[in-house]
Amino acid sequence: MSERLKDLTIIEKKRWELLSLEILVLSFLTATVIILSLLEQKYLTLFFLILLTTLFSAYIINKQRELKKLDAELTEEQLRNIEEKMRTASLQERLKEVTILYRVGRITVSSLTLQKKLDKMLFLASGIVKAHRASIMLINERMGNFIVAASIGIDVDIIRAHPQRVDEGVAGWVCENRSPLILSGRINDDRFHNFREKHEDIFSSICLPIKLKGKVIGVLNLSYLNEIEGVFNEHDLRLLSIFSRYISTTIEHTQNSLKKQMVHA
Repeated sequence: MSERLKDLTIIEKKRWELLSLEILVLSFLTATVIILSLLEQKYLTLFFLILLTTLFSAYIINKQRELKKLDAELTEEQLRNIEEKMRTASLQERLKEVTILYRVGRITVSSLTLQKKLDKMLFLASGIVKAHRASIMLINERMGNFIVAASIGIDVDIIRAHPQRVDEGVAGWVCENRSPLILSGRINDDRFHNFREKHEDIFSSICLPIKLKGKVIGVLNLSYLNEIEGVFNEHDLRLLSIFSRYISTTIEHTQNSLKKQMVHA
């Protein structure tokens, strides 16, 4: 049994003792009054009533103070336990994040193909923030639109059939302004040129630019479809910014490897 349960048991036991004593004293007072009334001892009856009432009231007040003290101690202990649990959970969450980022770093320098690297990175990014949908969209400079390099929870065939231009929607704004964006609820914003309504309502979304040597080469998108997971916040933004940089490094590393292969060919 935990300390908290022991404290609750003690308080409950004292409350029952107090109630039992109250019933006993009231019963005794009632019997005393009846007996003394029958004996016609009015002053003696009044004296006993005042004496017992005073003693009983003092006892009740004392016990109530003890119960309040126990309640206060229990509340303080609960608060300490809650704070300790929050600190432990926070440390565990940070350890999990560091572990995932380490895995992403390993993927960056691995011998996997670029496609597999991006798929694995997106999987880890969506997992760390528990996103329902995610995508990495890279800019096709020749065609002037985005290509979906990796995705989770998205119908890629629809996107490929109607590719988004680099100056359209939220992704276009992020690329043009070279800065990330967090959005919540239904989007109705004049900033986004030719914004396309999604087939599903998005509760919260985040879009980050992917930069390579100072140039925006694409975006990282993640979204929640309901409010269970909450909304994206500044911590998520800082965390996903690291993923964005890793994606950029991965693309650069792949490009350098291809160049070396062409030189030695």
